[in-house]
Amino acid sequence: MADFIVKTNDDIVFEVNKSDIDDLDIIKNKDGSYNLIYENKSYNLSILKSDINNKKYIVSVDGKEFDLDIKDSLDQMLDQMGFSNNKKQSTGEIKSPMPGMVLHIDVEEGQEIKKGDTLLVLEAMKMENLIKAHVNGKIISIKVKQGDAVSKNQVLLILG
Repeated sequence: MADFIVKTNDDIVFEVNKSDIDDLDIIKNKDGSYNLIYENKSYNLSILKSDINNKKYIVSVDGKEFDLDIKDSLDQMLDQMGFSNNKKQSTGEIKSPMPGMVLHIDVEEGQEIKKGDTLLVLEAMKMENLIKAHVNGKIISIKVKQGDAVSKNQVLLILG
């Protein structure tokens, strides 16, 4: 397993190990930008925006902007175990990220919700997991009820 997996907004995915980072020929400039020499070519880099908690960055490489989404070894392990989050869902379906039991549902059909609102609580491995809205919207349909056992990727709610 790579130490880091980096995905760009162009859907380019590459693996980076700590040794790769240690071997970089990179210099930080006084203005906060960087000069990088890689395979005998020079690059000018700038970090335009960083969201350290979510490991997301916008960087400029020789004037071209890239959105980077970085997954460390813990994120990769959580993905393999089925505990990755559903923040990037593009459909209106909210699916269970893991098998578990619905403890309670915090919304009703027809209710307007905002990104980040808790929709329901799922118990898995004796832990309560808050399932939150990934977008603003409206609850179109609730597909489960309190006490239901659910499987991984089972549709819980549909947003509109």
